Amino acid sequence: MLSPRIEIVSVAIPFRHIFAHASAVRKQSENVLVRLEDSDGLVGLGEGCPRDYVTGETVDGVRRFLEEEASAIVAQARDLADLRRWVHCNGGRIDRHPSAFCALEMALLDLFARREGVSVEGLLGVTPKRKPIKTTAVYGSSSGAAFAIQYLRFGWAGMADAKLKMTGNASRDRRRAGLLTRRGRLRLDANNLWPDEAGAISALRNLEGLAWAVEEPVKPRDWHGMVAIAEACGMALILDESFTTSADLLAVHEGPRWVANCRVSKLGGVLRTLDAIAIAKERDIGLIVGAQVGETGILARAGLLAASAIGADIEGFEGAYGTHLLASDMVEPTVTFDGRGEIFPSAFGSPGWGLSLSERASSVRRCVSAQPRRAG
Repeated sequence: MLSPRIEIVSVAIPFRHIFAHASAVRKQSENVLVRLEDSDGLVGLGEGCPRDYVTGETVDGVRRFLEEEASAIVAQARDLADLRRWVHCNGGRIDRHPSAFCALEMALLDLFARREGVSVEGLLGVTPKRKPIKTTAVYGSSSGAAFAIQYLRFGWAGMADAKLKMTGNASRDRRRAGLLTRRGRLRLDANNLWPDEAGAISALRNLEGLAWAVEEPVKPRDWHGMVAIAEACGMALILDESFTTSADLLAVHEGPRWVANCRVSKLGGVLRTLDAIAIAKERDIGLIVGAQVGETGILARAGLLAASAIGADIEGFEGAYGTHLLASDMVEPTVTFDGRGEIFPSAFGSPGWGLSLSERASSVRRCVSAQPRRAG
């Protein structure tokens, strides 16, 4: 069988509203899609969302890596066993290009599963959750008007579990946290807002009793600072920018309650995400499935697989915003939560990811000037 034909497309989809936090303000998506098509006409889809403040990647860098490396990788990864070996032997390369490799790996897994006529979960031995997942209401750090609109919309959908992006304005953060705590469980996301633990402790004590956890209060991997914050404020610590490889989970200090935010793109794909989930469970580290703002349905679908792998112990699901945030999606069916803020992982059957490119995606492909490549 000939090696698959490879297409690489960068996508900028407008958001329905601006999304802001301490590290970035976004008006559109910044994604790279990979499409593989084999000689039998089977198609595999993958996606990466590079974020320079998380993994140091950019869209241009991801495209460059894929244009230079994808053919050789696909030629070596002929089946799932080959792919696992490649991942095991090339950890350092994936560490430097996690979102790029994620896009390619997801497309390969989709293609392998389609060849066997099973879902990606079936290919990897993951049992899809049968019960619906309740999506977390994620509030940005935008204006008061934007917050009010989010508050109303999430309320109508019955989305009580909330994550609040902190602004650094003590009175504003406390007022917003107070409102959200009345609805349900609240966690905070500082996006590395404070330069040291002293500033973080001062601000977070203003929110005592309102939130059960805080995500990334200080610089990434400031383990001593985070321990001091946990001891002073009595909150669990959620790792995001401080958790981009499984090695980060082995570096955390004993004492606080740690929770790992699993985002498939930043971790370098599905296989490495599953490995990280297994390590977190062994070390009694809590687990949340996160998402890069602006993911299309392809990465959202991978997030559902991660949620199924975690099982009943999942402490939050932040993905599948789909066309609630994006002006349009790149795949059909759209992978997004319903009017009750719920999504069913088992709704997306085989083969593969159970997705196909939308008409919009097809038009984007037609506009790409670069010629697709064939591996090998």
